[in-house]
Amino acid sequence: MNRIKIFFISVLFLFMGCKGPNREEEAWKRYNEIVNLSQSGSYNLAKIKLDTLILLYGDQKEMVEKATDILNRLDILEQERNLMFLDSMLILQEALLEPLMKNFILSDEYGVEKLLIHKRQMPENSFYRTFIRAYLYESGKFFISSRYHGDKWIYHQQIRVYNDKQSVLSEIVAEDGHNNRRFEDQGSKWETVNYKDGKDNGIIDYIATYWNEPIKVQFIGKGNEYIVMEQFDKEAIRDGYEISFVLKEIERIKEEKNKTEKTLLKLR
Repeated sequence: MNRIKIFFISVLFLFMGCKGPNREEEAWKRYNEIVNLSQSGSYNLAKIKLDTLILLYGDQKEMVEKATDILNRLDILEQERNLMFLDSMLILQEALLEPLMKNFILSDEYGVEKLLIHKRQMPENSFYRTFIRAYLYESGKFFISSRYHGDKWIYHQQIRVYNDKQSVLSEIVAEDGHNNRRFEDQGSKWETVNYKDGKDNGIIDYIATYWNEPIKVQFIGKGNEYIVMEQFDKEAIRDGYEISFVLKEIERIKEEKNKTEKTLLKLR
């Protein structure tokens, strides 16, 4: 029995003599790990561990000050990295835009917002014809309109586009003097219907998909008119539609850049 008691007493003294790292040592150990993470570019993980470190070891004043300083510097580095990424994305999108814009002209003659017009669809080239026109704005907003010219009214309110494979019918746009309007001059009649906010009902997608195939258009109202789309009209809608996505992405990137730059000003 005495031997057993002596053994347990010896073990007890052994454990008492083997102290683990104290709180300060443990805190600095974690701090050094975080420094290594930040130096390797693992900013998000380093920030998470820093938040935890400050929460658990708030009583270690010197370490908390150093950890807070690193946290601030990581925020700056992260925003600078975001800014570099956004700059590269902006350059990429602008490079995509350049070749698409070769047939479009920017004009401020058609309202408050500047309009991008396909060269072959400019008013002087299209005043006396029946066709579908692409409307593209710098903001990326895009829609189409059906434009009828003739010697009699057809009072059209919608269109149908079709080929041998399928057809698509737009929504009806009632006459309102704005999105559906008419005017007459010396016996000639003009009718314009704008298909905004998705009222084309998929016609834009259809033309962008089948732009290299014959496409017919039916102007539907009290009377009807039929045309075969010109190749350049199909290309104007196809390219304008694609440009709209690029312009919207450029606008989004610029907004993100502006937010990032404001955040950096506050952090520095």
